[in-house]
Amino acid sequence: MELARIWPPFGLEITAANGSQEITLRAMRDEDIAMLADATPAAIFGPAIPEHAFGWLFDADNNPARFRWSNRAQMTPAHWSLDLVVVHAGEVVGSVDMRANDFPGNKTVETGSWIYHRLQGQGLGTLVRRAIAEISFNHFGAERLTTAWANSNTASAAVSAKLGYQKTADITVDSLGPAKHTAPGVRAELLRENYQPDTTLTFTVKGVSPELKALLGI
Repeated sequence: MELARIWPPFGLEITAANGSQEITLRAMRDEDIAMLADATPAAIFGPAIPEHAFGWLFDADNNPARFRWSNRAQMTPAHWSLDLVVVHAGEVVGSVDMRANDFPGNKTVETGSWIYHRLQGQGLGTLVRRAIAEISFNHFGAERLTTAWANSNTASAAVSAKLGYQKTADITVDSLGPAKHTAPGVRAELLRENYQPDTTLTFTVKGVSPELKALLGI
């Protein structure tokens, strides 16, 4: 039996292409959890580890399987986390978290994503963010996307600005780097009416089934 029949997120897939590059987002499966667990700080951020590196990368007690399985088990319209992988040229090269609380009531999705350092600077990160916006606004019916980043993460700031995100607050970002330090950061939102789509891109979406909609409260 195909698992998507009994767990609808496994059927979800969105592909974004710009003519020269293509990425696909799909639900994270157990083999993906195992592979991404081997990602090192240098693999994600390069040899010069920035101050905004994820704190969980340095945590010996971090158990990604427990974290991802818990997200699946607790998924309801009141609270859900879609854990996705980024696929490029047939290889899993990053991950995406899409999270919502009371999605039927507030139509808001919180997002976070990363791809391997060796692929950064090629426009793939922008394609990922465009794919998130496409599925959130045009297939889930979201009205708002939110995200946050440390001030030192200029790449995230640049991509967010390109899509039309606007700053909503200055914040403190916790649990960064090996010392789990805090750092000044920004919270931002992208409203559906402020989204600046790239009309040169093409998208293909599969698996937004009635069963998935019921699970997410769409």
